[in-house]
Amino acid sequence: MTSIEWYNTTDVDDQKIGLKKKQILIGSLFFLTAFFLAQSVVFEAAVPFSVPFWAIIRTKYREYAKFVLFGSLAGCFFLGFGQVLILALQILLYECIMRFRYWQLPQSIAVSLAVLLVQIMWQGVMYQGLPPVLVQFYVGCEAALALIMTLFMQVLFVNSYEWFTTHWTYEKLGSGLVVFAAMLTGMQTVVISYFSLPIFLLQLFICFGALVGSVPLATVIGAVLGTLIGVAKLSFTGMLSVATLTGLCAGMGAKGGRFGVALGSILPSVFFLFYDATLPLDSVYFTSIVIGSVLFLTIPKKYSDKVRDKLFPQREEILLARQNWLTEHVTYKLEHFQHFVQFMKELVFDRFMTAPVEAAKEVAPMNTCLSCFRYDHCWGAQNNGMDKLMTDWFHMKGVGKESAIHRVEEQIRYKCVKSTKIFEELDTELYRERINGQYFHGKKMIALQLRDMSNHLNQLIAEMKEDTISFVSVEKDIVERLKEANIECFQLDVLSNKPGARKIVCALAPARVNWEEDTTLAERMILPILYEIFDEPFEIEKVVACEIPFRHVQICFRSAISFEVEYDIYSMSKDATLYSGDSHALFQLHPGLFAILLSDGMGQSKEAQHESRKLIHLMRECLNYNMNPETAMHTLHYVMALKQQDDMYATLDFALVDLQHGDLWSWKAGGMSTYILRGKEVLKVESNAAPVGFLSISAVEAEKRKLKAGDVILMHSDGLFSSVADWDEQEETFLAFAQQVASTNKTIQEKLTTIMQSFQGYFEIEDDCTVLMLEVTHVVPTWAVFRPAQYSMSKSS
Repeated sequence: MTSIEWYNTTDVDDQKIGLKKKQILIGSLFFLTAFFLAQSVVFEAAVPFSVPFWAIIRTKYREYAKFVLFGSLAGCFFLGFGQVLILALQILLYECIMRFRYWQLPQSIAVSLAVLLVQIMWQGVMYQGLPPVLVQFYVGCEAALALIMTLFMQVLFVNSYEWFTTHWTYEKLGSGLVVFAAMLTGMQTVVISYFSLPIFLLQLFICFGALVGSVPLATVIGAVLGTLIGVAKLSFTGMLSVATLTGLCAGMGAKGGRFGVALGSILPSVFFLFYDATLPLDSVYFTSIVIGSVLFLTIPKKYSDKVRDKLFPQREEILLARQNWLTEHVTYKLEHFQHFVQFMKELVFDRFMTAPVEAAKEVAPMNTCLSCFRYDHCWGAQNNGMDKLMTDWFHMKGVGKESAIHRVEEQIRYKCVKSTKIFEELDTELYRERINGQYFHGKKMIALQLRDMSNHLNQLIAEMKEDTISFVSVEKDIVERLKEANIECFQLDVLSNKPGARKIVCALAPARVNWEEDTTLAERMILPILYEIFDEPFEIEKVVACEIPFRHVQICFRSAISFEVEYDIYSMSKDATLYSGDSHALFQLHPGLFAILLSDGMGQSKEAQHESRKLIHLMRECLNYNMNPETAMHTLHYVMALKQQDDMYATLDFALVDLQHGDLWSWKAGGMSTYILRGKEVLKVESNAAPVGFLSISAVEAEKRKLKAGDVILMHSDGLFSSVADWDEQEETFLAFAQQVASTNKTIQEKLTTIMQSFQGYFEIEDDCTVLMLEVTHVVPTWAVFRPAQYSMSKSS
């Protein structure tokens, strides 16, 4: 076992041990709660709290039901063996009522009915007939209290995840006080020397409430607990006044901090000690409240803060006001920087940015020609084509073909008597044009980069100025739709609400049956709901099973792409050598954007291969840094022109496929035509821009085409067509084979292979050749009832 595997195993074991300890701790708390509720006697005769507690835990916390059962039976044992039998019969009858399939009763009614029927039968047997009226009254009170306590516990004991994700309402707080008061009545016998557990807990609870909620909460806690304890015991109702005044004074002392709360909570008891001698304010009482006050002073602040956040969460209006202030402040700073960027862009681009004058189709005579005695013969009425030769020389220098340059230079030498000086002037003129082009491209590159920075800032400011409550309203709409579908989603967060790039995280309870997976509910119900709300497909990006703070499943949904691309590549080098001047790359910039790069270096040498690969690599780097494609193309023009090699250029055919909206964007720098096959229709994307690195011509324009499902995109290098045969005939033949094969049911690999084999049967490929074939199809969600391909086949049949 490697060290990494050992560490992973150790982490898993530690998590299992931690979860086991957590389960034991919670189980112990349920055991003690059930124990004291079983000992809680109301009106000194009724024991109504054990069965409601069992019913709630059995329904919502099934794994802890055994702790509640044992705790309830143990608590009843101290009241007598008969009470143990009564409780066992009540639980058994309750389970029978709930499992009766033909008559489904509400849980509270089932609990009350089980308590009532068992008590009637038990008391009838004990009195051998109709029990006395007082006993009947106690039986009725026990059934009624069981009904009421079940309703309170249903409010208090929510699902496990709601303890951590929802805020405590006043109803839930009141229910908790009722249950806690019932537990305190069951603790009356827990007195150790001068220490009374119920008095200690009552004091601690009132002080903690005063610290968290000041006067209102502390007073409510004291009044509710004092009333319920007094009513349950049918005596010491004067303790209601003591508890209420204790809460009031403790809350008033909250301004003085913890010590103010502790001191204020003791003063009412001292007052009533001298005011009312009938109250049981003895040494046990005072010892217990002093211990409770001291322990209250040691409670960590983080616990009180956490409870305060649950009871009194910050209002959304305050949070939104803070967010608005932050948005306005940051926007103000960004706008200042935006003005500076705009100024620099105008300074560089708008004021001093003038395009270089492109060379005319027919160049002017050189200075050498103007002073030559044969000027009229070469440039005058007896023009012998010298202007055309010089124009061809500039063009061939731009293309970079050595053989063509050599042929044109030989023709110039044959006609010109001062060819050496002419070539010197031509080289100087070419150098001047390149310097001017380089200078122009440098300025334009800076201007485009400033424009990109300006666009990024505009986008950032626009996002910050968006409605701050948009996410809140969207989350509420989704939660409402899920509730209508009876889907329990206890937490939902919209991380991104941008069309086509939405991201939503939903927390659900784990699967409860063996055949159901954690993603079944999300795939079958939530995905269609999200599609109806946003009118775009979604997919499940990630599923995470969490155990902390409770067991749940987090499912991340994101916008699914509307289209998908399948592609294949055909590539060969001239004479089957190791080096090919063609390079290509196909990759995803993100799930909704697919990039295609095809470059052809000049020649078939190792240097040509290096040039085209370098161009592909630099273009990928620019795109990875979110550079605008137009800016990237001009930047590459500038960077590649700074190379030391002479006359080494490379074409670049660059395309982006928007898979969300079905658009094709194409940029070509010396690249060949791109074909889009749509049934019998052929769409061509062309451009006349110069190769990358040749700065005399700088225009690289973007062409946009709308794509449809079933379209086939073909991109190729110039080596596909021979220079010997007719170009138009080769193109027509290639497209005819492509249209014929594209409509078949073959795989895209088989299609491209068939096209190239058929084409090579007519024309020979003489140069490095690369052909890219891409097929665009619709993405069908996994929850869809049918697939379009199957539907169309069945319809046609």
